[in-house]
Amino acid sequence: MSRSILPDLLPVARKALQAFLQTLLGAESPLALQDPEETTPEAVQADCQARLAVLGRTEDATTFVLVLSDEWLPLLSAAMLGEAMSASDEGAEDLVRELTAQGYGSVRNALGGEGIKLPEITYLVSLPGQPVSAKLFPSELIKIPFELTRKEGSIDGFVLIPPPSAPLPEEEDDPTEAAAPAPPRRAAVPVAPAAFPNLGSEHLGGDGGKANFNLLAEVELEITVELGRRHLPLADVLNLTTGSVIELEKLVGEPLQIFANGRLIAEGEAVVIDEQFGVRVTALASTRQRAKAFL
Repeated sequence: MSRSILPDLLPVARKALQAFLQTLLGAESPLALQDPEETTPEAVQADCQARLAVLGRTEDATTFVLVLSDEWLPLLSAAMLGEAMSASDEGAEDLVRELTAQGYGSVRNALGGEGIKLPEITYLVSLPGQPVSAKLFPSELIKIPFELTRKEGSIDGFVLIPPPSAPLPEEEDDPTEAAAPAPPRRAAVPVAPAAFPNLGSEHLGGDGGKANFNLLAEVELEITVELGRRHLPLADVLNLTTGSVIELEKLVGEPLQIFANGRLIAEGEAVVIDEQFGVRVTALASTRQRAKAFL
C-alpha cells in the first residue's frame, strides 16, 4: 500500500520556485498553486501543443512536463537578457532549457533537504505549434495549475507529473519474527552506580562558554567553495588534454557549498567582484554544525 506524498511536497516546491522567480525578476513574485487534479495524456495534449512545453526526462521516463502561457517567455527573457524574446527568436529554446534547469535545481535542492531525492534529467523543449506525442507522457498524470501575480496582470501555466507515492512506515510487525524462538536468557550481572570523589566547586574564567571562541578569534580557517564533483576512471583522467571539458554532477542554479576546515557551513551563489570570483551566502548551516568547523 502507498499514500500520496504530494501535499507534503507542494509547499516546499512552491516556496523554492517563488524564491527563484523573485531573484530572477528582482521583485516580489507571489506564486499560487491550485489543487492538483488527475488527468490523462490525451486530455492535455492539445494544451501542450498550443503552448510552450518543457519535458523533463530521465533515460527512460518523463518526470514532469512544464506548460507555460505565451507571456512567460518575454517576461523571463527580459529579466535574464535585458530584451523580450518570442518563441520564434533564435536561442529561445536554449533560454527556456537554461531557465527550466535553474528552476528544477532550486526545487531539487529544497526537496533534498526534506529527504526527497529527485533524479538528474535532460530537457526536451516543444515550442507552441509543435506536436507533443502522447507516448512521451506517463499513462497516469497529476495536473497542478499555477499562477504568477504581477502588477501588469497574472500569467498562468501548469505542471504534469506522475502520481507520487511513498511506502507506509515500516513499523508493522513481521509475522516471521513473531514466530522466531526467543534468544536464551543470560545470567543477571549485578550493577552498582559509579562513585566519583567531590571535585569541588566549578569555576569558569572570563565570560564562560563565549570565552572559548574569543580565544580562537584570530585563528585562520581555510574556506573552500565547491562548485561540483565528478568521479572519473584513471584512464579518462590520463586522457585529459587542454580544452577537455569535465561535466559536474551539480545542475545550473543549484547553490554552491561553502566549507570551513572541511565542514559544510553555508550555501551560496557565484558573483563577480572587480574581475574576481566571489560567493554570496544564501543559506547558513545550523549553529551546531558551523561550530564544529572551529573544533
